[in-house]
Amino acid sequence: DEVHTYEAMKIRLLNGSHQVIAHAGEVLSVKFISECMNHPMIGEFMRMVAREEIALQVAPVPGMTPHEYVQLVDTRFSNPEIVDTVQRVAFDGSSRQTGFILPTLRDALAKGYPIEGLALSQAIWARMCEGTREDGSMIEPNDPIWDKLQANAKVAKTNPQAWLHQRDLYGDLVDNSAFRDRFE
Repeated sequence: DEVHTYEAMKIRLLNGSHQVIAHAGEVLSVKFISECMNHPMIGEFMRMVAREEIALQVAPVPGMTPHEYVQLVDTRFSNPEIVDTVQRVAFDGSSRQTGFILPTLRDALAKGYPIEGLALSQAIWARMCEGTREDGSMIEPNDPIWDKLQANAKVAKTNPQAWLHQRDLYGDLVDNSAFRDRFE
């Protein structure tokens, strides 16, 4: 049981936080995770989501609270000596989102916890899958189901619900009005 608690902390706070920042980094042409953490919007967004939304879903482990772990993750991600590319972390979002973000989102909805940042992270992922950065450069296909994701992301530009109606990814979250409203 203690192993599960450690694993949940790592998956939700470290891996989940990686997903929160990587897609935003791709859209804004940021190359490295440490640069995302120094970006005025991306770093603060990750910190807010991790502290105010994800950490609520994580139990403490011996010697560390969820908020202390958020600080540890922040320090690690901010370290320019740890060279980790946004492209690597953003790869295979269809499995990483469903493994690292959506379970937290689902639990937050069930408990009535805040989800604004988690919902926004899904909109940012959709924006990234559209395939162009804010500077006009192209985002290379980075997911085994890229063509499907990109097609849905392009439709979602004018109909955001098209992204959420990927039941193979979102399952019953599609039916949750609180999530749908915040996503839009």
